[in-house]
Amino acid sequence: MGKGRLFRIVCGVMIGIIVVVLIAVTVGDDDTSVDVSVDLSQPYADTTEWMSYLSDDLYISELSIPGTHNSAAEHVMLRYVMRCQNTDIKEQLENGYRYLDLRVALDEKTGQVKLVHNFVSCHTSSNPFSEYLYFDDVTAEIYSFLQQHSTETVIVNIKIEDGDHSISDIQAQLLSEIKSNKDYWYYENEIPTLKEARGRIVLATRFEDEAGTGITGLPMAWDEQDNKTPTDIPYELYVNDEFRYWVQDRYNYTVEDKYDAVVDGLENCEADDNTFFLNFVSTTGDGKIGHPYGYAKNLNSLLLEYQFKNNTSYGIIIVDFGTEDLARQVYYTNTF
Repeated sequence: MGKGRLFRIVCGVMIGIIVVVLIAVTVGDDDTSVDVSVDLSQPYADTTEWMSYLSDDLYISELSIPGTHNSAAEHVMLRYVMRCQNTDIKEQLENGYRYLDLRVALDEKTGQVKLVHNFVSCHTSSNPFSEYLYFDDVTAEIYSFLQQHSTETVIVNIKIEDGDHSISDIQAQLLSEIKSNKDYWYYENEIPTLKEARGRIVLATRFEDEAGTGITGLPMAWDEQDNKTPTDIPYELYVNDEFRYWVQDRYNYTVEDKYDAVVDGLENCEADDNTFFLNFVSTTGDGKIGHPYGYAKNLNSLLLEYQFKNNTSYGIIIVDFGTEDLARQVYYTNTF
């Protein structure tokens, strides 16, 4: 092979690699709208204060609650494979979502807790050189929302995704933020009623209490459900001293298998005053490279078409690229 031909082949391969990387870094999807008929005549169609129409006596585990998966992963590098939302925390709350899935790690330079999606940091804007999104940035948005809408509550489930620092170090930073704003937090290890939770963040955690603080909120750690081959029962039960929780989080399923798992959870959901049901609609698919938006567009369309029953608790339904109508589809099932 001549040197000229070899050079052209190498250049072609390099250009191909660069194009793939640029697509992975920069390409995002913003059109997540789906044509669906949602009754907007109901007073609780207002997504900012839908909880105001619910009874104080209900336990939050008895509710149908829309949530977002990897809630802070809007502005990230490798957007094609890492981006899970196209709205920020403020807009998610205004759109009716009351469960936030936050993944955190320590910023080596500042020592602050930052938001991440696996090994990728979350940013404050689409500019890849923008500041990192920090935990106190997110909590400030939630505090502001709760100040304006005191009838609402927000469940914040925190998972540590940091292989370089100890859980106890990160716990210390998280606890500092919580103690500094303790009036905004419910961090008991028991499920609150809506009356107890209104105007507050309900803390849930997916990590062990390595620091021995005794403050973990609702402990909700579960085993990775990373199998690609469907199981007969796609959800698993976990029991602690105070409550139970079912989890369906098969994140390596195809769209078809994932939807079957979601529906199985909806039809066999056990959510009551002492039992949560977390039903993840999100998936990365069973291939080598995931594309959250592509899967979410199909799954969210199917969820909007699903015939939910009124006056029924479906637990917490957690989605990628959540919209207002999708949130309404979930929370309309509550007993108003």
